[in-house]
Amino acid sequence: MKSAIGFYWTLPVPWAGFTKLPADPDEAAVVSQTIRYQRELVHRYARENRWQIDDEITFLELEFDRASNYVRDPLERVAPRCQELDAHLLVVDFTVLHGSRSHYPMLSMAEKLGLDVVMIAADPVLLDGERFDPYQHFRDWRDRQQEWAQSKPARRAALKAQIAELRDRGMTYVTIARRLNDLGVLSVTGKPHTADSVRKAAIAS
Repeated sequence: MKSAIGFYWTLPVPWAGFTKLPADPDEAAVVSQTIRYQRELVHRYARENRWQIDDEITFLELEFDRASNYVRDPLERVAPRCQELDAHLLVVDFTVLHGSRSHYPMLSMAEKLGLDVVMIAADPVLLDGERFDPYQHFRDWRDRQQEWAQSKPARRAALKAQIAELRDRGMTYVTIARRLNDLGVLSVTGKPHTADSVRKAAIAS
């Protein structure tokens, strides 16, 4: 039976407060539907082709709809494991969903590292009891991302006003950051607040 390693990646979703991905594949699959989808496809492919999944790695990408140069580090980490097991790297191929965008950086780096990559078509699957269509999923993601980006000026103004109100009540930037985080209010970039970020938001034009 051939050995395989599943390689799964997803994107940060600032408007949902999703900016970190657990390294553990099981934990990553809990917090990310995209990771669950890739795992399902990879495991199905392995079953159908009588391959054994001996390891899995997750990666938080920074470029939408394709692998970027940020993929270097996770590939370098997984390379020794692939060589140890003489394993192929199983990766879901999203390029068909996005036309000309490619996974060239990933495939080029994998070739330099001597990794055998098998690209698996991004077909719809039954996930969490419902049909998961990756094309629709990414289209919805793009729409929400665009809405979030366009609302940035309004969110910045609202945050600045909220900070000013708390400052008027005598709170320090440290206390305000703590208060906003406790309330689940994210920064304009979708991250938790720090005293420094609150200070910068307060004086931003």
